Amino acid sequence: MEAPVLLHIPHAGTYVPEEEAAKYVCDIEEELHFMTDWYTDELFDYPARKVVFPVSRLVCDVERFRDDSEEEMAKRGMGACYTNGHDGRVIRRLDAKEKESLLRRLYDPHHEALTRTTAEMLSRHNKCTIIDCHSFYPRPLPYEPDQNADRPDICIGTDGFHTPKELVHLVAEDFLKMGYSVKPNSPYSGSMVPAKYYRSDSRFTSVMIEVNRGLYLDGRNRKSRSFQVLKKDLSAVIERIVEQCSAE
Repeated sequence: MEAPVLLHIPHAGTYVPEEEAAKYVCDIEEELHFMTDWYTDELFDYPARKVVFPVSRLVCDVERFRDDSEEEMAKRGMGACYTNGHDGRVIRRLDAKEKESLLRRLYDPHHEALTRTTAEMLSRHNKCTIIDCHSFYPRPLPYEPDQNADRPDICIGTDGFHTPKELVHLVAEDFLKMGYSVKPNSPYSGSMVPAKYYRSDSRFTSVMIEVNRGLYLDGRNRKSRSFQVLKKDLSAVIERIVEQCSAE
């Protein structure tokens, strides 16, 4: 029986369409190095429903609010369509028409798929839990609001309405028992919730799991020897979430 759990993987993609690549005024490979959540589509390889965004976040970031007026990171040129990169420098210039085209071609279909899938799960189970799957750079990057150099192995992102304390406790305890250091909402906070349910439907829960890339990558974004160990541990934590959600 399918569990009421969905894995959302928005930042693993490295694909930059050729017509978009021509618009960049930066070293795209350098930006991909810093900004990609490398191999999170492989790390979070649990047999559950998934919604994965295949295009690089440099082109369109589906985790941002669509409207820049609602998105805090838009002030840094990193709203749904980035114009600035990891160190604050301009990486491309987009006019309003180009931006809207990207949103309609990439952002909107992704969110339609996410909303459709979660609606199916709510209809079938009367509940749905999203696990928002990410990784973060081992040290603070210039664009990041949280510049605390003391970064944990695992960051758990929460939403005040959609993340039950019991779920946070379960995830944190499991990682701590495995020997990982854990921080809530540091260096990143929040968790993906489709706009249709945001702060309005308590049947919908969400938790973000952010993994320190130093745990599984070398300095050249190659998988380290601990990759498989981390992958196994993540699957064990997800299994516990699935068990809890299925039992409720």
